[in-house]
Amino acid sequence: MNRRVVLITPYGEENRGIRYISAMLRRNGFEPHLIFFKRWVNNAMEPPTEREEELLVDLVQRIGPVLVGVGFGAPHFKVVRNFTLKIRAASDAVMLWGGVFPTVCPEDCIDEVDAVCIGEGEFATLDVVQALAEGRPLANIQGLWVREGGTVHKNPVRQLIQDLDSLPFPDYLQPDTWFIEDGQQLRTDPVAQTVEYRIYPTRGCPYTCTYCHSHVMRGISREGGGRYYRIRSVENVIAELEAARSILPRIRRVKFDGDVFAFPPEWIEEFSRSYRERVSIPFEILTYPGELDGRDYQRLKQAGLRKIQTGMQSGSERELRDAYRRQSTSKDILELHRTVLDAGIEVVYDLIFDNPLASEEDKRSIVELLLKLEHPFSIYMYSLTLFPKTRLALDLLEQGLATPDDIEGRATKSYRQFRLSFDWPRPPVDRFWIALTALAAKPFVPKALIRHLMESESLRKKPDLLVAAARLADLTKAGTLALRMLVQGELTLFKLRQYGSFKRVISQ
Repeated sequence: MNRRVVLITPYGEENRGIRYISAMLRRNGFEPHLIFFKRWVNNAMEPPTEREEELLVDLVQRIGPVLVGVGFGAPHFKVVRNFTLKIRAASDAVMLWGGVFPTVCPEDCIDEVDAVCIGEGEFATLDVVQALAEGRPLANIQGLWVREGGTVHKNPVRQLIQDLDSLPFPDYLQPDTWFIEDGQQLRTDPVAQTVEYRIYPTRGCPYTCTYCHSHVMRGISREGGGRYYRIRSVENVIAELEAARSILPRIRRVKFDGDVFAFPPEWIEEFSRSYRERVSIPFEILTYPGELDGRDYQRLKQAGLRKIQTGMQSGSERELRDAYRRQSTSKDILELHRTVLDAGIEVVYDLIFDNPLASEEDKRSIVELLLKLEHPFSIYMYSLTLFPKTRLALDLLEQGLATPDDIEGRATKSYRQFRLSFDWPRPPVDRFWIALTALAAKPFVPKALIRHLMESESLRKKPDLLVAAARLADLTKAGTLALRMLVQGELTLFKLRQYGSFKRVISQ
């Protein structure tokens, strides 16, 4: 009986989805082989070479699986479609696609493969391999669209996993793990030398921002029922971190991923105590303005919290409300800022640019809000990426401000401009406001100077000197950050390969 399964993810060395599925299959007696195909590199993603695709197909042939599963998001649709065609020509294995893009756009995927998984994949994939092992048909497996000849069976969506503690911890450093990059096929886990461990203590999101897939996924999951936002127990989270530390002894920092760090007060109290006693590694979180209060931050700081990352997105109440449907306000940002600085915690604000709905006044508001904040703080600047079926993408399509070719899946803008860099073509006035935003976040640039520059009509029209100053400031900040990471033992070849491009230095 063939119990071998190949799980592939493109440009996602840290992809937790297939690591969870791998662990679920392994727990149930199957033999998963993980293939990480190509490295994620900030704003410098390259399509696979013909040689790399040959290595992928050859590896699948040598493993000889009963199932090949591919998990991916919208930007990678074209790459996945191309190598899927080649795998199908060389292998009799059933082809299953899953992940965010197949979940949101199964109609664009089902003609390319035998089956598409809609929603969470752990139990759906397990049902597929059990059916294949027993010679049963796939046509009625819940959570799948299955193609049989000219017929597509559209089965009901599976209920979201309510008890996240029931899942095995994701697979890391398993012997049957492969990495294909730079024309080479290596039998290794690409995160083997990482010093940062990412953990997801939740699934789902309580918020409905228009640029994010979360509200689309929430709508899809309603058919299956159950809670959309789910949290793991403190004990389960701590146990995973203890297991990770034994497997990856170089860990120097923990990053709590997921959409938002949102928990009841009693969870935070228990977590803070257990983390301090049993893990005690510096950590950072993603949160939403107003989600945590001063007491929460003090407890988390005592446990090891060093940095939070939160969405500012814009300084304009109009843009936040009408374009992004964010519940936070500038007042919330100012209150959050005072709270975290009082607690001695670093803060990074996410900002979104290149929104065609943003007026010049909206762009100005970001600079004005940053000038109200006391240093230190950092910013992550993102170029708006349009994902399929999100509210913002649909709004822009309806208003004629975007075309279907601008939506990821057809587009691959995120390969070149996800985190914002100055090498992307923009109108002079946008370059002007972006450069001022970058300068406003630097503690060594006088605020009075920025206020003066804001009123310069000549720089609005010809911002090249201002952009050059912002680039220099970004390089200075990046150098300082790199030095600090080096001292703390966090500057690794893994991170340098992801972000170490002087040509596309991102603003922080």
